[in-house]
Amino acid sequence: MNRIILAIVLLPMLAAGTGCATFSMHKGDEAASAKVTEAQKLLRESKYAHAIAEFRKVIQEHPNTEWAAKAKYGIAMAYVSASNPQKDYAVAVAEFDEFLAQYPQDERIPEARSWRQALKVLLDTKKDNDRLNQNIEKLKQLDVRQEEKRLGR
Repeated sequence: MNRIILAIVLLPMLAAGTGCATFSMHKGDEAASAKVTEAQKLLRESKYAHAIAEFRKVIQEHPNTEWAAKAKYGIAMAYVSASNPQKDYAVAVAEFDEFLAQYPQDERIPEARSWRQALKVLLDTKKDNDRLNQNIEKLKQLDVRQEEKRLGR
């Protein structure tokens, strides 16, 4: 009987406590959602540095949430944006790597893997291209020296 009375007394208190926790959780979700929305708006307006800063705030203030996952993905996408004059594919790869490691259950994982792989191929190709251009320059210099020797200069 005492347990029933205790349950009757405590149940409303526990329910009220749960309701408050849920309310504050929704309030936090609304704040994070607003920040992500603002950062996405900044991206659309080509304000990449500001967008990245806003996304980073979301990650710092709401770690390990769906909003942090959206923010991390948004940062990576900002760095690969064709219209971003400060785009940085190496940084984008690092951001995608972190996204893949931190949010393995996110629905954007396949897309993030594709972006990461494409960027790595692009960076590797650029590295190979730079190396080949250096080799071409060395061969040109060698050819000039050989021609000078042949002409007796």
